[in-house]
Amino acid sequence: MLNVRTLGRRAVAQRTSGLSGRQSIGQRRVRAAATQFSPFFLLAHNYHDSSEFGCFSAPHVKPETLSETEQSNRRENANLVQLADAYRRYGHLASKLDPLGAHKAEKIDELSAEVYGLTDSHKMYSTAGIVALSQNSSQTASLSTIISSLQNTYCQSIAYEFDHIRSPVVKQWFSHYVETFNTQEANWRKDRFYELLAKTEVFEQFLQKKLPSVKRYGLEGSESILVLLDQLITEATQHGIVDIVAGLSHRGRMSILANLFEYPLDELMRKLRGGSEFSDNSPHTGDMLVDLAKPATLHYPNAQTPVSIDVLWNACHLESGMPVGMGKSRTKDINIARAKNNHQHVIGDHVLPISIHGDSSFAGQGIVAESLSMSGLTHFTNGGTVHIVLNNQVGYTTPASHTRTTRYASDIAKFADIPVIHVNGEHPEEVARAARTAVAYRQKFRKDVVIDVWTFRKRGHNELDEPAFTQPAMYRRINSRLSIPATYEKQLIAAGELTKERADTVRKQWLESLNTAFAQSSTCNPVDPQKSLAWRQLNKNGDYPTESATGVDTSLLYEIGVSSVSSPEQLKVHPRIERFHIRPRLKKLQEGAGLDWATAEALAFGSLLAEGYNVRLSGQDVGRGTFSQRHAMMVCQETEQVYVPLNHMKTKRLHEQQLGKLEVVNSNLCEEAAVGFEYGVSIEDPTTLAIWEAQFGDFYNNSQTIFDGYIASGETKWGQQNGLVLLLPHGFDGGGPDHSSCRIERHLQLSNDPIDGHTSAMPNLYVTYPTTPAQFFHLLRRQVKRNFRKPLIVAAPKTMLRLASATSNLSEMRPGTCFKPVLDDPTVRDPHSVKRVMLVSGKLYYDLAKLKVENPLGEHVSIVRVEELAPFPRRELFHVLSRYINATDFVWVQEEPRNAGSYTFAASRIKSLLPKHAELRYVGRSECAATCSGIESQQNAEHMQLTAEAFDGLRGLVADLVIDSIALQHSQPKQQMDKPASVISASVSHRWANRAMYAAQSSDH
Repeated sequence: MLNVRTLGRRAVAQRTSGLSGRQSIGQRRVRAAATQFSPFFLLAHNYHDSSEFGCFSAPHVKPETLSETEQSNRRENANLVQLADAYRRYGHLASKLDPLGAHKAEKIDELSAEVYGLTDSHKMYSTAGIVALSQNSSQTASLSTIISSLQNTYCQSIAYEFDHIRSPVVKQWFSHYVETFNTQEANWRKDRFYELLAKTEVFEQFLQKKLPSVKRYGLEGSESILVLLDQLITEATQHGIVDIVAGLSHRGRMSILANLFEYPLDELMRKLRGGSEFSDNSPHTGDMLVDLAKPATLHYPNAQTPVSIDVLWNACHLESGMPVGMGKSRTKDINIARAKNNHQHVIGDHVLPISIHGDSSFAGQGIVAESLSMSGLTHFTNGGTVHIVLNNQVGYTTPASHTRTTRYASDIAKFADIPVIHVNGEHPEEVARAARTAVAYRQKFRKDVVIDVWTFRKRGHNELDEPAFTQPAMYRRINSRLSIPATYEKQLIAAGELTKERADTVRKQWLESLNTAFAQSSTCNPVDPQKSLAWRQLNKNGDYPTESATGVDTSLLYEIGVSSVSSPEQLKVHPRIERFHIRPRLKKLQEGAGLDWATAEALAFGSLLAEGYNVRLSGQDVGRGTFSQRHAMMVCQETEQVYVPLNHMKTKRLHEQQLGKLEVVNSNLCEEAAVGFEYGVSIEDPTTLAIWEAQFGDFYNNSQTIFDGYIASGETKWGQQNGLVLLLPHGFDGGGPDHSSCRIERHLQLSNDPIDGHTSAMPNLYVTYPTTPAQFFHLLRRQVKRNFRKPLIVAAPKTMLRLASATSNLSEMRPGTCFKPVLDDPTVRDPHSVKRVMLVSGKLYYDLAKLKVENPLGEHVSIVRVEELAPFPRRELFHVLSRYINATDFVWVQEEPRNAGSYTFAASRIKSLLPKHAELRYVGRSECAATCSGIESQQNAEHMQLTAEAFDGLRGLVADLVIDSIALQHSQPKQQMDKPASVISASVSHRWANRAMYAAQSSDH
């Protein structure tokens, strides 16, 4: 018996040579056809580390091997080794991190030399292989010198936690780096540090005076964050990085934008005074001050090119922008490497992501753990994000002891093997040291790193708060001390590194700039942010969309279909996949009929790849598919090597083309961060079809914040289009209340589709519930073939995946075909005989269609499918409904409860299309707090009842039709009675007259 892969090659050879399925084919031709497929590459043993597209691993770093002398020295001085390791492990506990002095350094017994029998402070030791002394070129030092060096490294205003990391290579590198760091040779730009601190203080004081009632969430007490950001960017440029993706927190955003990221001051003042951040004629609603963003271009002394700062727009929900920045920065980095044709690209080579967090939110928000968990995964890593915890030591009014159970706000990062650098924000030069260390680590290992900056906030959570209500002791300390900029200014002047005249000039000039900007803000008209080249090639926001056919040449689709289940001989496919997946697909492709959903999806993906688009399919278990339907990746049963067939297409017509790639991403078990990440991919690259699939549609609930704050409203607020596709399996098939509904009603509620249909609003999203594989095929292709981008929410199939009646023919995907928002009933022979029109969306259609066939009066029923719910297809639906001029009964049928599903959204819109005096009836489950019953027998009984009710009363309707027909015939002259009767009731013939406007109206989508 021939194996399946040979059959696949035979099918291609037969098709390309014009042979029928019954004709035999020689072995020479089989081999010739087989050569069209790319060779199988040897992959990693574990498919999680495969070399498939998009799989990026951290670079392998070899450990430094100790010499025999060093090993011998460690054995001879084991007690000194223990002391050094104790400092590396516990030194942070004895450090001086709190600028307020409330948290004192602890006395740690393990840091006492006597514990290890080391009592002679003058005794000389060889430090080879034990500890590195930054300011001692020799490898011999007294015990007191060694202890002093360890104290200066680990127990001052900067401290480190890296002992929790599993990798001995990382621990070895980290200890060596920080121990050899020579502060005397750091060459800090102290004048620059002072300038940033002073300008920040002047800015905050200016706003407090001019706009005292505006909540700006100022940076007073945390000014050194600007030094940190500036030094991070400086260090990045030393590694050739000139693109920064910056995710900012609420705290200090205004100061960062104004004092470092060069946000136009007049525009910023306009926003602070209640104006829009967008130009006067912009359609965008804008956002709060604390979510403001605008890209910037900065110039750094040693950078060969300007540095691009991509500041993220983010919703107010704390930490929700964290995974968005991860997805955006990864995609940006990959695209830059591709544009530069960099074949030696290591992820993170071109982009540095920076993410600022509040201390309480970093410890408390679950999305942080989700994001950190995915940060090291091969299909999610961006080469390492530098996380900054802006540690005010209080959350709104809640002290740290009540906001977390851990010692540090940064402790959540430890589970992900992420090193933590703690630093006292009162010491700008130590803050800069933290930045240099963080970037050095990130560039070496391409992993995340956390900088925990201990600061305080001078005015409470916002400028209208009185913080002493809840933190009186803390604010007595704050109000009795100098500011951080003033302290640093005093220190530099005392050291002779800054003059009083220079300090005064910095402050005076910046104050003048602020006053000028404030005066100009009342008349300025902001310049809208510049889009990237890829986005500029699409329609700008507000332009009306255009549609085009999405069909593809069927012979190409056939070849793609065969390629989608072809694999090398070396790869041992599971026999059940061969029997139930590969063989049936090849057979149906050969016949050109009966194509299922997984096949249609593969054809959509493959045809987009053939046109140069990339596809990223992400979600839990998407490679196989939740319902074992997809098998986009095949896993060898002997080696666990993975193979994505569509990434190895080489048919005759595609051989010379530049093909796109399919990235199959089996994500970690989370929803909010995963959806946020894919949103980040989508806003960065409009030429990649980014898809997130839920295991079950209900599971998207965990990511509602991303849907509300980003996907549905991002364009309205910020002018930021996205083309993310969300596949949410939906349908009542016995899965119980938490595995049945993708909550269509919630997505429809997010739509800006006008109820009356008379306003020309640009749709903000598309919500669909397709019923055929061909419709699904066209939806996926339409998403990137359009001249604009909108999010697409698909109530995806479950039982329809293998429903014999829910299949399509290859001809339904041929050139000239496209997605149809409304599908008329294909079984209606005479529209004039229809008395009842059922409107339905989704899989329930097939149950109703079966009952219609069985019903003796079924010819008087038309079942119309509304495939696209938002924006509502008024024009298309009107054209279908107006065919049924004798219909008097219009029914919306759904399996969801009345307070769920599409009825509430669709009813008012459908009623505006119906004839005069016609009503829309509802058939379905009654209102229910739960999605559905978890008792199978009850759910089945409800289903039988609602489908039966949909056909109740047909006899009376048909009788009315007959009576009207007889009356009409008796009223006609004799000569007309020989003509075929139109069966148009006189009482209803005029009812569509008032809806004629939809016949000429342009499509709403």
